[in-house]
Amino acid sequence: MFANIIRSKVLEQHRNRSIRFKLLIYFVIIILLSTATLSAVGTTVYKRSIVESTNEHTIQMMGQVKKNITQYFNQMENILAYVANDDKIMSFFLEASASDGSTNVANSNDLWENAGKVIEMYESIHPEISGILIVNKADQYMSNKLDRTIRDPLTSETWYREAVSRPDELLLISKPIGRNITSKDNYSADQVLSFVKAIKSLDTNEVLGVILLDMKLSVIQTAIESVSLGKSGFVYITDEQGGIVYSPVNLIVYRINNEWLESGYNSVVEKINNRSFQITQDQFEHTNWKIVSVFPLDESRAFVIEWQLYTILVVILTIILAVIVSWFFTNSIINPVRKLRFIMQRVEEGELHLRFKSGSNDEIGQLGDSFNKMVQEIEQLIQMVYSEQKEKREAELKVLQEQIKPHFLYNTLDTIQWMAQDRGADDIVEIINALTNLFRIGLSRGNETIYLEDEIKHVNSYLIIQMMRYENKLSYEIMEVPEIVKYNQVLKLILQPIVENAIYHGIKMKKGKGHIRIETKLNENHTVLSVIDNGIGMKQEQLELLRQGLNNIGNSERHNGFGLFNVNERIRLTYGVSYGIQIQSDYEKGTRVDVYLPFMNS
Repeated sequence: MFANIIRSKVLEQHRNRSIRFKLLIYFVIIILLSTATLSAVGTTVYKRSIVESTNEHTIQMMGQVKKNITQYFNQMENILAYVANDDKIMSFFLEASASDGSTNVANSNDLWENAGKVIEMYESIHPEISGILIVNKADQYMSNKLDRTIRDPLTSETWYREAVSRPDELLLISKPIGRNITSKDNYSADQVLSFVKAIKSLDTNEVLGVILLDMKLSVIQTAIESVSLGKSGFVYITDEQGGIVYSPVNLIVYRINNEWLESGYNSVVEKINNRSFQITQDQFEHTNWKIVSVFPLDESRAFVIEWQLYTILVVILTIILAVIVSWFFTNSIINPVRKLRFIMQRVEEGELHLRFKSGSNDEIGQLGDSFNKMVQEIEQLIQMVYSEQKEKREAELKVLQEQIKPHFLYNTLDTIQWMAQDRGADDIVEIINALTNLFRIGLSRGNETIYLEDEIKHVNSYLIIQMMRYENKLSYEIMEVPEIVKYNQVLKLILQPIVENAIYHGIKMKKGKGHIRIETKLNENHTVLSVIDNGIGMKQEQLELLRQGLNNIGNSERHNGFGLFNVNERIRLTYGVSYGIQIQSDYEKGTRVDVYLPFMNS
């Protein structure tokens, strides 16, 4: 209830505002909605574009790193295959296996020279190799850069035994800490990545030994650090146990839960230290190692926020510019309208000589031209009305002069009435009195409307005269008029034609004496006058034809000879089509005519 009152007051205040204010408000609202919509849509599209481009960039960078590292992995695997299939290396495995068990043949026989040259060739061509170690099943080994730390057998090493147990697989070992191997180039175990492959006899398929190749981890470091993911995003590599093979120095990597990284490709968003990170991972082919990218989402959001700030600034500037342009635009419309309004006010005060002058032919100029024509026509109409009023006053003087004749008629009738009274002719006195009232009310000093009470008196006088003519044929009664409608203004002479129609077309055609009853009542906002007779009535076809004629104003063919048609037309032309005459009739029973008039009590 209270909200409706406030809303209605706001709407009323808005309606009372000037057109300039309304135009400004409408322009600002339209521009504000347009810019806000464009900004919202633009921000959403830009945010989505940033996310998509970030994901695409991340996938490209991961693919690039994965491709580079995979090339190194394939290259190392190929080197192991070339070394294993080399005849000199195979001769070392076969002959050393049949020797007396010497623990180091690398410095003492021709096998070292031949096999060592093969190893040296690959190490010189591929600087990413930190060392190659060949070990046979007799615990004899050969290497240029790798040596045994202590005299414990290499064949008992975990990497050796695991390679022998899976002779058809290539083993990748990250950070091989704790093995019985040292590097002449002072590479520690956490600085290399080991590739281990078992060597089998081509004839017996027996495992003859194992080849171990250490690749420098700096190769992977270079591949990873060659790409960038924003300001603080990074890429790292994990082995099949989830251990970190290599990662840039970053504390975030140690807070990543391995459960977030599923097999295959996936991308998740997780919170670390109250920051949201998008973590994407992919798996290397033929191994369970994974490449993982970590990207903070607040970096991309920072771009979006910056873009939103610029958008808001543009919106504010646009609105300011729009208000300025709208102000000048509304002034170009309002100023001519205000000028036209000022002239209208002056014309209302009587200065009809003023005219609106417009320098354009737009709608306002056309409106001004129409106003000028209207004022000119008003001047002509005023002059015409003035002339008509002058002629009317002259006509009124003539009417006053002509009123001598009705007064002369009234005086003559009064003289006859007095003479009849002197002679005791009461019936003549009554009929002359009725005729005098009939003339006096009928003339009504030229007025078109009279009180309902006078209209009833008029029809009563008419019936008195008719009673003298049809004394054995007619009787009537006029019901008491309600006090509230006695002074209702009605058109004069509306009942007399209806009563006349009832006498001549109803009672006169009836056998025996007829009766007319006149009723008056107030029905809602209608004054209803009813003329009821027990005459001959009408057949249904005749009644329908009469009703159609009453509903068709201006049909002169059916008005001839029927006074009630004229009454009905006068009422409807004066008060509207919702008023007029309604007829009910039964053949040989009688007719009821109801006259509906507006209630206008004065």
